[in-house]
Amino acid sequence: MAACEPEPRKLMSLINKVLRDLDTRQTTQGIEPARPAAVNIVSVKAASHEWFWRSVAFLVLIALGWVGWVFYQIQPHPIATELAEQAAAKRAATPTPVAAAPVAPQPAAPQPVTPPAPAAVATPEPKPAAAAKPVPPPDIFRFAYSIDTPIGAPAPRVESKPKPQAQPKKAPVAEKPRFERRDVVLTPEEKGETEFRRGVDLLKRGRTMEAQSAFRTAVSADAGHRAARQALVALAMERGDLDDASRLLTDALARDPAQPDFAAALARIQVERGAVPQALATLDAASAAAGAHPDYFIIRGSVLQRLGRHEEATDAFRAALRLQSSTPAWLGLGISFEALQKKPEAANAFRNALAAGPANTELRTYAEQRIQALR
Repeated sequence: MAACEPEPRKLMSLINKVLRDLDTRQTTQGIEPARPAAVNIVSVKAASHEWFWRSVAFLVLIALGWVGWVFYQIQPHPIATELAEQAAAKRAATPTPVAAAPVAPQPAAPQPVTPPAPAAVATPEPKPAAAAKPVPPPDIFRFAYSIDTPIGAPAPRVESKPKPQAQPKKAPVAEKPRFERRDVVLTPEEKGETEFRRGVDLLKRGRTMEAQSAFRTAVSADAGHRAARQALVALAMERGDLDDASRLLTDALARDPAQPDFAAALARIQVERGAVPQALATLDAASAAAGAHPDYFIIRGSVLQRLGRHEEATDAFRAALRLQSSTPAWLGLGISFEALQKKPEAANAFRNALAAGPANTELRTYAEQRIQALR
C-alpha cells in the first residue's frame, strides 16, 4: 500500500508540468488563448410602456390644472376691484361743480309818472243770471222700499226644568239595557226652520250659494216660511235676477195675499218692467193688511203718480206720513201738490222733506230747487 501512494502524486505533478509548459509556449509564440464567442445582448425597448407613462403624466397635469382653476373660482372675490374703489374714492373727493344761479338784473329805478286825470269808468251792467236747469223729479220708487235679508237672532229655547225623579226601587235582578234606534222625524215647519238657520249661518260666513240652497230647501219643506222666502227674494234682487224674485213673490202672495211687504216688492218689479196697472192691482190685493206699513203707501202713491192720479196719490202719501215722517213721503206729496197746481202746499211739503232728517243728495237737491221755483 505504501509503495503505491507515490504514483498519483507523480501523475498530478506531471500533468501540472505539462500545463505550465504549454502556457509558456503559447506566451512566447504570441498566441492568445481562445475566448468564447461574444454574446450580443439585444435590448428590447419597452416603447408601449414609455408612452403609457407619458400619457398618465400629461393627464395628471391637466387634472391638477383643472382643480386649481376650480379652487380659484370658488374663492370669494370682491365685487369691486381695487381700481374701481380708487376711482370711486377720487370721484367722491372731487367736488361736483354747481352751476351758479343766474343773477336777475336789477330793474331800473322807476321814474315818477304824472297820473292822468281820472276818466269816467263805465260800470258794466250786471247780466241776468242764467236760469237754473230744472232737475227732473227723482224716482221715489228707489228710495221708498228695499227688501233685506232677514237675519235675526235665533229664537230663545225654553228649557223645561227637570222634574225631581223618585229614587227607583232596587230591582232584584239587574237587566241588561236595550238600545233601540229611532229616527227622529221632523215636521215640515221644523225642517224649514232648521234649514233656514243653516242658511243664515252659511250666509254670515260668506258662502252665498250654499246659503241660497239651504233657503230653497227650507221653502220646499215649508212653503209658508216667510223669512226663508224673503232671504231668497233679497238675494235674487241683489244679483239682478228679477224673474226669480218675481216668481217667489207671486207664489207667496198666491198663498197669502195679506203680505204688504211682499206686495210692495212685487209692485216695484212690475213698475220697473213697465206693468204699472198690474203693480196697482198687486198693491190693492194687499191693502187690507197694509195699515201699519208706511213703505206700502209710499209705493202706492208713486204708482198712482205714474198713472196721473195725483189726488189719490196725495191720500196715499198722507197715509204714509201718518205712520212715519220721511223724506220720500214728503217729497212725493209735494210733487203731487205741484201737479195739482197747489203751489203753497207743494212748497210746504218740500220744506218738510228737507226738515224730515238726513236725506239723499238727489232728493235734497230737488227739494231745494222746487222751493226756489215756487216762491
